[in-house]
Amino acid sequence: MGDAGRGIEVRETSIRITFRLDGRAHKKTVKTGGAPIPPTPANIKYALRLAEEIKAKIKFGTFVMAEYFDDDGDTGSVVTVEQRLRLWLKLQTGLAPSTRRAYGFISEWWIAELGSKPIASLVHSDILGALANASHRTGKTVNNTVSVLRNALKLSIRDGVIKTSPLEGLEASSHQNPEPDPFTDDEREAILQDLGRRFDPQIENYFGVKFFTGVRTGESLAIRPEHIDMTSGILQVRESIVLGEHLNRTKTKKARNIFLNSRAKEYISRQLEIIKSQDDGWLFHHPEHKRRWDDDKAPRSTYWEPTLKRLGIRPRNPYQTRHTYATMMLMAGMTPAFGAKQMGHSIQMFLRTYARWIDGDQNALEMRKLEAKLSGNISGNK
Repeated sequence: MGDAGRGIEVRETSIRITFRLDGRAHKKTVKTGGAPIPPTPANIKYALRLAEEIKAKIKFGTFVMAEYFDDDGDTGSVVTVEQRLRLWLKLQTGLAPSTRRAYGFISEWWIAELGSKPIASLVHSDILGALANASHRTGKTVNNTVSVLRNALKLSIRDGVIKTSPLEGLEASSHQNPEPDPFTDDEREAILQDLGRRFDPQIENYFGVKFFTGVRTGESLAIRPEHIDMTSGILQVRESIVLGEHLNRTKTKKARNIFLNSRAKEYISRQLEIIKSQDDGWLFHHPEHKRRWDDDKAPRSTYWEPTLKRLGIRPRNPYQTRHTYATMMLMAGMTPAFGAKQMGHSIQMFLRTYARWIDGDQNALEMRKLEAKLSGNISGNK
C-alpha cells in the first residue's frame, strides 16, 4: 500500500518495515506487546523513523537484526523499552513487597516516558529528556529512578539484545539527606498537650511514644504488647509495617532493645490500659476503626499536621520525633555509643547525623563567654 518507497508498507491493520540485508529482502511487521501496531498517523511517523534508522545502520554495517526484531519467521516484533523493563521486573523475586512496589512505580514511569521506543534505538539524550520532564524530582529520587532503568539495560546486554548501555556517562545526581530538624522541649510539650486535649487519648499516647523512644515510623506501627517489659523497662523493636505490609524485621534487619525512660513508660502504660480488652496483638490502633494503622498517613494528616498548624509551630513531619529523641539524649550528655544503639544506627551514622548536637549546651556556653568578653570591651571603650 502507501509509503513503500520510504521503507514501510501501510496495511489495513498493521505496518511493515521493508529493507534489504545481505542481498535478501525483509518485511517485518511492527508490533508492541506481541500485537501489530495499528496504522495511525502517529504510528506511521514512528515506523518511518524506524525504517530510516535501520537503513542508516545497514549502510554503515552496524545493523543487528536481533536488536530490533524477535526471531519469529518472516515477521518480527520491535524489542521495546517497555518489554525489557517488564521482563526485568518479573525476574526480581524475593523482594520485600514495598521494594517491589517501588520498582513497579518507577518502571511504569519509564514506560510512560519511553516505553514504546525500541530499546536498540534508545540514546543518551532520550533518557536525559525524560528526566528533564520530571523537574520536581530530588537528586536521590533521580538516582533511584535511573537505577531501575540501568538494571533493565544490563539485563538486555547480557541477553544480547543490545551491545552497550545508553546510560554510560550519566553521572549520579548529587544529593544530601535533609538535616535533622528536631522540636524544642516547649514545642514537644505543646504538641502533646494539644493532642491530649482535642483527641482520643490513644493519639497522644502514640506520638508520646514516638517522641520518647525515637522509634522509626514503621517500627512504631508494629509495636506489640508482648514486646514490652515494664518491669525491666525495655521495649524490644523487632518488626515493622511498611506500606501496609507487616515485616518480621526492622529496616536494618536487626532487632534492638530500647531502654524506656519515665515519659515513655507513662504513655505505654496508658495505652496498655486502653487496649487490655482488645486482643489483636498490636499496641496502637485507629481510635475509631479499632484496627492497627497501615501507615502514618492517617495519623499524620488527621491529627499531627492540624495540631502544628493550630499551634503555629513550623511544619515538620512526624519523623522529626525520632530526631528529637536523638538530640535529647545528646543534649543530656549521654554517650554517642549508647544513643546509636538506642536508635538502631551504627556509631558512624549516628555521629554523622547528629554531630552538631554532640556538645550539648557546651557550644552555647562557650559563645556566652565570647559575648561577655565583647560586652566588656564595649564597656571599656566608652
